[in-house]
Amino acid sequence: MTDAVASEPATWPDEVWAESVSWCDTILRSCYGIYEFTDDPACVFRVGLSRTRSALALSDGTRIEAGDVVGVLHFWNEHLPRYTRRGPSLAWARAMHNHVVGSLCALAAYVEADSAWREVRALRAEAALYSRRRPRPHRVAQRYGFEQIATERSLLRQAHDLGDDCLLWGLARAFNPAALARLPFRRDHRELWMSRTSLLRNYLPR
Repeated sequence: MTDAVASEPATWPDEVWAESVSWCDTILRSCYGIYEFTDDPACVFRVGLSRTRSALALSDGTRIEAGDVVGVLHFWNEHLPRYTRRGPSLAWARAMHNHVVGSLCALAAYVEADSAWREVRALRAEAALYSRRRPRPHRVAQRYGFEQIATERSLLRQAHDLGDDCLLWGLARAFNPAALARLPFRRDHRELWMSRTSLLRNYLPR
């Protein structure tokens, strides 16, 4: 399915732009400790470890205190299925679904086996949604076991979000340029969480 999606014609940026954005992304990932936990070319996530800014409780009863270490999920942009010039198709949606499910299964196995993740009780992902009036990506995330947690958006956090918007635009320009016409520059940033218990229960291979 992925091959069918990737084989569709698309307009790609020049190599200089793609390499420049990749270099910037690599520097940022190094600063934040984001790394690849597998060499599977179908994996669409990178991970890292971070400390929470405030306490929170998840719907399954998992309690996270301020300063606790949690997992952080980032998209592996080079591995995401590409749009065609006609936009996302059913084939693209199926390929993306298969990649996400397979990646979460691989992540569950990694989290269960790696000693550095033994005390990690939850994972956080930041979703940059199209707008507050179009919450569909949030509903899609819920189907995979994520839940949205309300967080305070300080001025510093809003400035960070603006920087993320610039980076996301650059990554789309480099790796998925056909999507640019459908994605606004400014987005609505939300935090999505999944407990370790939920990850292992739903995705750990039996």
